[in-house]
Amino acid sequence: MATVAHVPSRLPFTRLQRQILLSLGCVVGLRMLGIFLVLPVFTLYGLEFTHSRFLVGLAFGCYPLTMALLQLPLGRLSDRIGRRKVLLYGMTVFAAGSFLCAMPGWFPRPMQIGVLILGRLVQGCGAIVSTAFAAVADHVEPERRSLAMAALGIPIGAAFAVGVIAGPVLAGWFSTQFLFWLTGVLALLSDGPLLRLLPDTPPQPEPPARLAALLRDRALLRVHLSGFILNSFMSAFFFCFPLIVTGEHHLKPAQYYEILLPMLLANGVTMFALSRWADRGRTRFVACLSFALLAASALLLFRPTAAGLDPARLWSVIVPGSLFFIGLAGLEPVLPSQVSRLAPRSAYGTALGVFNTLQFFGSSAGGVVAGGLSHTPQALMAVLVAASLAGLLLMAAPQPSAAST
Repeated sequence: MATVAHVPSRLPFTRLQRQILLSLGCVVGLRMLGIFLVLPVFTLYGLEFTHSRFLVGLAFGCYPLTMALLQLPLGRLSDRIGRRKVLLYGMTVFAAGSFLCAMPGWFPRPMQIGVLILGRLVQGCGAIVSTAFAAVADHVEPERRSLAMAALGIPIGAAFAVGVIAGPVLAGWFSTQFLFWLTGVLALLSDGPLLRLLPDTPPQPEPPARLAALLRDRALLRVHLSGFILNSFMSAFFFCFPLIVTGEHHLKPAQYYEILLPMLLANGVTMFALSRWADRGRTRFVACLSFALLAASALLLFRPTAAGLDPARLWSVIVPGSLFFIGLAGLEPVLPSQVSRLAPRSAYGTALGVFNTLQFFGSSAGGVVAGGLSHTPQALMAVLVAASLAGLLLMAAPQPSAAST
């Protein structure tokens, strides 16, 4: 991220590069919009098909599990057959899984949760995140690549803001099944910009990435594990969110925006300040502060009286939720930036693939753990606080001089 400061203020990309970024932005943005639309209401949707919160947590977490397992294989496949083919495959498979997630009600009651789990597994088989970023590296020079990566982050942030607000509203107006149908359609629509704007560049033979060497790099491993913790926490938070605001505060999904808006406002306002601190050499400070905020949010979400909050009032959710979103705002840009600083340029794609893999494993683990411990909230609170403090210690550890920020 620090390199962005040295890029001229005018748009430094050629027309072809802008087209490529537009096509990839459509793919990533529409894909993430589909995910974030269902995120706040998925738990309640799953409970329509089973009384087992563990099975709902499994359905919640199995999507990122298959995403994690297939990040590296599909990334390597894109090296052999080209990025566009793998991206088209991924979005089509993701659409098929989304349609399947909308269909559990078509099946007999004992099969319904199994159909939902299968649909989530199929969704995850379209693991194209690493391939999309590799496509950027194919067409953008190294000195402009950080800015290009940041450009892809814009549709992700927009998708998050729109999805978590609009998803519960649309689910209230129509149904959660409608969200999955919409998600599948959005995924198929992204194939159009890919075919029109992304060149079908023939793959070029490259020496195999030294995966073993990267896995032995302790500094990189600390960042990878921090990404695992962050995504575990995020999945657990969104699993518990509807249980708390609907089960304890009796809000309908269409009303979720009333408390999500101030949380997202806190996220947007603080992201600029935290990113500026990181760019000025305070990366470790920002990362440690963010993990500390996650620990505080976990504590207050399950024990709001620790900060004098009335558990019967919505502030007992808004305050810890805002702390969570602020911590997320600090860690989301900092961790991938650290990967790019620590990894050799020749192995950036492989290192990013490992990072994404562990992030998705974290998302899977967080959903499963939250589902298993949701009936014992104090135990879940202890796990989340301990995980956040572990992330703080990982990021506080001394870094090599090249990445010590």
